Amino acid sequence: MDEPHVIVVYESTRGRTKAMAEAICAGVTGEGVVCRMLTATELNDIGGACGLAVGSSTRMKRPLPGIRTLLSRLPTLDGLPAAAFGSYGWSGEAPDEIARLLAERGAVLLDESPVKAKDYPSEDALERCRDLGRALAVRCTSTGTTP
Repeated sequence: MDEPHVIVVYESTRGRTKAMAEAICAGVTGEGVVCRMLTATELNDIGGACGLAVGSSTRMKRPLPGIRTLLSRLPTLDGLPAAAFGSYGWSGEAPDEIARLLAERGAVLLDESPVKAKDYPSEDALERCRDLGRALAVRCTSTGTTP
């Protein structure tokens, strides 16, 4: 994909984190920026991305295996605007770990990150996800990297 875009990548076991990813993409596209929503196994390259959101459900206090693998393979992010998000049933550590790993790779985390939702995201949590998407899109347009 040649045009600048935000990538929203996630891993979800029950559709809860996927719903959050969809809401983030809705926020991005609502600002007129292209959003690519992919599962952890579908993402091959972040080239051309002007923003990145990574989400996972929490299992045993960690992100799911596909997201852990993806994060270990990410290139240096050189100031790329990024965010973390995810759902949880008990403890909710995955989004915090994702945020930490993104920052270690050189991403600039948005203040709204990470967004967490216990169980299925409430309308409030989904609105926070849409806000996160809008914030990523605004970062894309403010740097002059969108079409």
